[in-house]
Amino acid sequence: MAPSAAPSAPHPFDILLQLDERVRQRAPAEAASAQLSEIRGQLASRLGSWNLLFSMDDVAEIIPFPRSITQVPGVKRWLMGIANLRGKVISVSDLRDFLTGRASARLPGCQIVVVRGGEWDYGLLMDEIIGMRHFGSQHRLPSLDEVEEGLRPLIVEAFWSDDQRWMVFNTRKLLAEPQFLNAAS
Repeated sequence: MAPSAAPSAPHPFDILLQLDERVRQRAPAEAASAQLSEIRGQLASRLGSWNLLFSMDDVAEIIPFPRSITQVPGVKRWLMGIANLRGKVISVSDLRDFLTGRASARLPGCQIVVVRGGEWDYGLLMDEIIGMRHFGSQHRLPSLDEVEEGLRPLIVEAFWSDDQRWMVFNTRKLLAEPQFLNAAS
């Protein structure tokens, strides 16, 4: 009889999904009914001074910065290139550079949030992945007036917690943005 293979370690993204499910299961009964939509887990990340939240419905996975990115000639600087992700080609973009015209620092530990848009996957460079965050309606900010003007069109809502502003990023709107889809110089 051949020895069985050792079980592989769980993927960090799967661990986040499991944690999100545990929090939902432990929510009080009243939250589980009327307020369940108010208590939602979102992927928290940091990009420069921004705390961005991504809907788990939009995130395909989180990957380390690829060792090999193939640069594409004739594209805007924010499109860093393309990478092979287990046989699938994804674009890798510096989201901060796209939004502000200032390139990210590419700090050690930066990661890529892979978001799905139709049949394509897009990698968005983040300075840091913080983990799952949950916010209720009591944390919601009444307006987006304090959000930087260049970022505001891509923010759905914002929350205040731990003396920080957390902004829900609309990846679907980004992926429908003609400037983002047309990276040619």
